Amino acid sequence: WSFPCPETNIEVLPAAENFVITDDMLGVGGPKVKFAMNMAAIHTLKQIEAENRAATPDEQQVLSQYVGWGGIPDAFDSTKSDWQKEYTELQDALTPEEYVSARSSTLNAHYTSPAVIKAIYTVIGNLGFKSGKILEPSSGIGNFFGLIPERMKSYKLYGVEMDSISESIAKLLYPKS
Repeated sequence: WSFPCPETNIEVLPAAENFVITDDMLGVGGPKVKFAMNMAAIHTLKQIEAENRAATPDEQQVLSQYVGWGGIPDAFDSTKSDWQKEYTELQDALTPEEYVSARSSTLNAHYTSPAVIKAIYTVIGNLGFKSGKILEPSSGIGNFFGLIPERMKSYKLYGVEMDSISESIAKLLYPKS
């Protein structure tokens, strides 16, 4: 979905849009499936960063599959024989700083399913919240932003995230937040 710029003959991407989650089964799978989704997202993130550009819609789809490490602490345990391949792959994919950040997130980074997020938005709406600002103080990759109901799309969205990988993915998924 790029187009050539006539002056330079270089392909130009349109401005990135906020990602909209449409998959109610997002994040479903066992630990190894979640690991594979995380690694696909990390490799996609690294490519986008190396090319210093916004994510395409297809890349945003891959990035949206990142579920964090709260449910996959075995990937960081060198003593788990059935996780040796993943342990090595993860160390090779991340900088030492990113690895430490990701490993430390296993204690408190827990994925919130679309069903739970939608229920929270229903409660907020039922309480009469009509407009304003929404702060997600532990935003992960921003799934609360990706599932915001149409009636709340004009709200200002703010997210805070300590894990550098999650934060970088969130920026690519929700560049207008």
